Amino acid sequence: MDSGRWADPKAGKETLKAYAERWVETRLVRGRPLAPRTAELYRAQLKKHIVPTLGATQLRQLETSAVRAWYGKLSGPSGPGQVTAAKCYRLLRAICTTAVDDNLMARNPCSIRGAGQERSSERPMFTVAQVQALVDAVEDRWRALILLAAWTGLRIGELSALRREHLDLKAGTVSVTSAVVDVVGQQRSYGPPKSAAGRRSVAIPPHIIGDLQHHLAMYAQPGPHGLVFVGPKGGLIRRNNFASRVWAPAAEAAGLPAGSHLHDLRGWGATIAARHGATTKELMHRLGHASPAAALRYQRAEQDRDAALAAAMSAALRRSEGAASN
Repeated sequence: MDSGRWADPKAGKETLKAYAERWVETRLVRGRPLAPRTAELYRAQLKKHIVPTLGATQLRQLETSAVRAWYGKLSGPSGPGQVTAAKCYRLLRAICTTAVDDNLMARNPCSIRGAGQERSSERPMFTVAQVQALVDAVEDRWRALILLAAWTGLRIGELSALRREHLDLKAGTVSVTSAVVDVVGQQRSYGPPKSAAGRRSVAIPPHIIGDLQHHLAMYAQPGPHGLVFVGPKGGLIRRNNFASRVWAPAAEAAGLPAGSHLHDLRGWGATIAARHGATTKELMHRLGHASPAAALRYQRAEQDRDAALAAAMSAALRRSEGAASN
């Protein structure tokens, strides 16, 4: 008790399922409740991957061996994949950390080294020609959205929330102040960007200004508060509908790799910026990231490309020397 490691054996009778549900409801991140989409994601992970196996276990009886067996099955050949397993493990570990703080568990049973680290497969990297083919494949109404997504790195939620007053085409900037939040079973809402760093002003490459001017004149809602991007009947953009009705046909027509998403344009824009000398801090600003991790990933991609170029130059030199000796 003096060392603070003792836990009341009468505590922790609550099941993991009940405690986890309350945890999602009351969780604070930097003093704010979970974003609606984050809470929705956590509930889905609990319902599908955690609760069926561990939900009925009392907190005080949740052992490391049980967590290890659960994670082994989740990350195995019959599981949903390593990335999903890592996300679920991080969620369970966070819940148990809070339970330890609440003196409901003596220690955190989530102690598998490296289990929470994601090893995502590389997302496809498009060529400039493919991006242009994509722009040409969509209807004129969606041309500006694809261009803005590619060349500024805005997220679909940020693009959906853009209003005329957020675009300053004379200065060549777009201001990101809010994002659309679509949660299943709830009405659409507008909230702050994904993080504090997401509130930002991004420079627009001059070559797409004309396309944006055309779009504002033809398709955007009127008035300074009018939405920039809406459907043919004035409806709001829905992520899933846009993906199936607009993105998928255009991606196929443009010859993009199978499984490509609109979000991949965000990585493409960041990589292009890194290719033209953007620093880590500059990439963080354009992407609206508080952490340098994502920016470093795009810069690392360029370093890998640079190494490949250097190897190609050496190979070309060896070929020329071999030709000369013959």
